[in-house]
Amino acid sequence: MAHSKPLYMQKSHNSSNQRQRMNDLYAIVPASAIILLIAIRKILIPIKFNEEVFGEIHPDEVNNSASMRMMIGAGFGGIGLMGLIMGFMLDSGEATEALLYALASAYAFMFATLLFANQKGYLHEIPKPPLVIFPAMIVLCLAGALI
Repeated sequence: MAHSKPLYMQKSHNSSNQRQRMNDLYAIVPASAIILLIAIRKILIPIKFNEEVFGEIHPDEVNNSASMRMMIGAGFGGIGLMGLIMGFMLDSGEATEALLYALASAYAFMFATLLFANQKGYLHEIPKPPLVIFPAMIVLCLAGALI
């Protein structure tokens, strides 16, 4: 009996598969690119980024907080790069649907962590951009996976 390749490794070039691939990419590309752009900003200007979020940082903590911001940016960037690379490499269907669920889960985890940090008293207030970006990306990814 011949062994067939797993579904995600099979190449299909019919027109409905290509349409589905484009539909998936409409969600995967923005969801991945936006987090990658945020990551690049965190890495390139970590001190300014921290000051925008927290206000003035004590001089003794500027470098430590900047290095932490850069590492957080690297984690965000890794998620964005994986999403972009896999989004273009996977055939549409179950594999890209799983990627969209994974991206939605990553955004949900980051959002939940932000809310938890606020609940624990580590933040005086939650910055507005993540309150908009994270839920919007969760909805985008889930809509892309479900539609």
